[in-house]
Amino acid sequence: MVNKLSSKCVLMASILICYLSSMGKYIIFVLLLLPVFTFGQRKSDLKRKYFGAYEGVIPGYCMESSEDMMFVSGASIRIEIEKSKLHIRIGQYLTSGTYEVLFIAKKYYLLDVKIDGQLATERIMVYKRGKKLSRDGMYPQPIAELSKIKR
Repeated sequence: MVNKLSSKCVLMASILICYLSSMGKYIIFVLLLLPVFTFGQRKSDLKRKYFGAYEGVIPGYCMESSEDMMFVSGASIRIEIEKSKLHIRIGQYLTSGTYEVLFIAKKYYLLDVKIDGQLATERIMVYKRGKKLSRDGMYPQPIAELSKIKR
């Protein structure tokens, strides 16, 4: 009985060793690629020099309703960027939310802004030169160019 049990253990161990040796190539491949994937997904932060208040104007635009054309006049806009929050004031309407840096290009940072209470996100490009940003408004709002103001 002991002899049969030990032969079964030896057989199982040899099958396991053969399986692991054939899978060894794949395990090494996964272990080598794991650091590449983890470093490729690092979180990017906006540099501190881009924090502050930006002001500009959303240009007027035409909007077609079911019956006629409506003209929406331009409005002032102010965006304040902090370390983890963002505040947007359009006219007298104030909203707040959080942002995430989606992409860092040579000339700008692309921010994805999640406003509290809104389903859609907004995209803001913070330019590295010129102390300005542009806000891609929700359709049909046009793109607004804002300049950084001194405190």
